[in-house]
Amino acid sequence: MNKIRIDTLPLIYPLPAVLMGTMVNGVANYTTLGNCGIVSVEPPVIHVSSDKRHHGNKGIRDSQRFSVNIPSTSMVVKTDYCGIVSGLSVDKSQVFGTFFGGHAAIPMIRECPVNLACEVITVVPVFDMEVFIAKVVETHVDKDCFTGGWLDTKKIDPLIYCMDNRYWSVGSEVGRGFEDGKKYAVPQSQAGGQPADAGDALHGW
Repeated sequence: MNKIRIDTLPLIYPLPAVLMGTMVNGVANYTTLGNCGIVSVEPPVIHVSSDKRHHGNKGIRDSQRFSVNIPSTSMVVKTDYCGIVSGLSVDKSQVFGTFFGGHAAIPMIRECPVNLACEVITVVPVFDMEVFIAKVVETHVDKDCFTGGWLDTKKIDPLIYCMDNRYWSVGSEVGRGFEDGKKYAVPQSQAGGQPADAGDALHGW
């Protein structure tokens, strides 16, 4: 396959479109981010990366708490709006319905099917960004997002963002984790190695 070298874009596909919730000067503020990911499953630790100039960053620095809200595809207009305007000039607390879990400094969005309340573990400055690494202390999910007692990705219908500046929806299932890899036939030239266990597979070892 022929390759074309392009600019040094961080082409990671896909990016989750999330709304970071913070309390700034007593007002709920929501910031749209694409830089969000899992650091650890157990204990549950995530990270978000946000420009130091963002209004919401002040709320995290003051309280050491924030929320990550997963919008559905039906929320694309409001989600994009919160990434265009600043809380310095617009009261974004009026865009969504807000609820609080166990802490008044962590506003969460009622309309989002998934909400994570987080407490900061550490902050890592990277150029113009602040990377907030935080422990998830509460997880809230809409009741109608379950099938057979477990979360259903299609019902959550998470909004996805990509580097082409377009929003996308989740497509069709193409495989099963920790199952499909068992079908791989190792070439004879590579035979003899020990198979990885599930824990190794999870970490890519």
